[in-house]
Amino acid sequence: MQADAAVRAPDWGAALRAAAFAFLLSRLLVLLAAAVATSVMHQWPAAGDDASTLRLLTDQDLAHLEARVLANDASWYQDIATGGYEARPFDASRQANWAFFPLHPMLWRGLQATGLSPAASGLLMAHLLFFIALVQMHRWVQVQWNRDLADRSLLCLALFPASHFFSLPWSESLFAALLATALLAMAQRRWGLMAGAAMLAGGTRAVGVLLAPLLWWEARRDPKAGWSRRWLYPLVAMAGLAAFMAWLWQATGNALAFADIQAAWGRDGGSFTKHLLRWAADPLLLAAPWNLVWLNNASLLLALAAAAWLWRAGQRPLALLVLVYVLLPWSTGTLVSMGRYVAACLPVFVALAAWLAGPRRQLAWLVASAVGLAWMSAHFALGQTFAGA
Repeated sequence: MQADAAVRAPDWGAALRAAAFAFLLSRLLVLLAAAVATSVMHQWPAAGDDASTLRLLTDQDLAHLEARVLANDASWYQDIATGGYEARPFDASRQANWAFFPLHPMLWRGLQATGLSPAASGLLMAHLLFFIALVQMHRWVQVQWNRDLADRSLLCLALFPASHFFSLPWSESLFAALLATALLAMAQRRWGLMAGAAMLAGGTRAVGVLLAPLLWWEARRDPKAGWSRRWLYPLVAMAGLAAFMAWLWQATGNALAFADIQAAWGRDGGSFTKHLLRWAADPLLLAAPWNLVWLNNASLLLALAAAAWLWRAGQRPLALLVLVYVLLPWSTGTLVSMGRYVAACLPVFVALAAWLAGPRRQLAWLVASAVGLAWMSAHFALGQTFAGA
């Protein structure tokens, strides 16, 4: 990490402007693509029908989009928000909500208590947290690198083809906001703030616990951090995951129920290379049920390349963070959802932005990425499973 990171103050105004631009551009694209796809599905004339009018966001369209907002993982989080976790002996023969961490449904439940509907509160929370994530990420990259790289990083993240998940009441927006806050705190040597953000991240996703060793490694290099803080703060950072594990042990008899239940979704381990070899053997296979093959495989390769770039750039703790971050889902035996996981791994987009320093490369990538985002948003709205995993 840079030696002057503790005294460099990020420009709030620049962060807010860049975040607002990336947020509005990307979220309007997601909304427009989903609205057009839904309207076409409901209103497009059949063959030989002369009726050709098309109106966006009819009552039928809005009802359909509301159902899509609450589908897939959102239905699990909503189930936890309203009814809590299942309390029964652990059994992986069928799916259970133990796989989903508690902080996101707790916040969602709190918003619904204000009188907002599940869909409205979920959308509000997802978008607000995503905007916070963009602001915090910009401030972090300013401190760690520079403002130009921060501007490009936000566009790379917001227009990433899998970033439509940041518009849904899933855990992506919350985790990204907490990760960005933790990385900013690390760059500013604010170890207590980093520990708190890491603890909350561990209550949002299992990979949040990776911030604990990162905190320990960086704090031990700070002469202002006393011995007790170097060891106490990493323990605080692990408290979110530890608390959830303690509850699972009491409720199910298995502290690792969140991991072991993954077998019910077909995540039971396997070769690290079989997915890439299948891709190489059949490169024209674009998507399979619940698996957009091209995006998920390419996202893995992007993250691995980003880890290599961070290592060569001297950001070795961040390189290891990215590497272990993708190794965990990669080790489950399937690359399903890898694009979604990588979307919330913020250092990947710093590396991507560094590769796009040239204006032509940047424009070409962002246009292609925006097309991919619109395509994914439309297919999610249409209920295609590969766009919802």
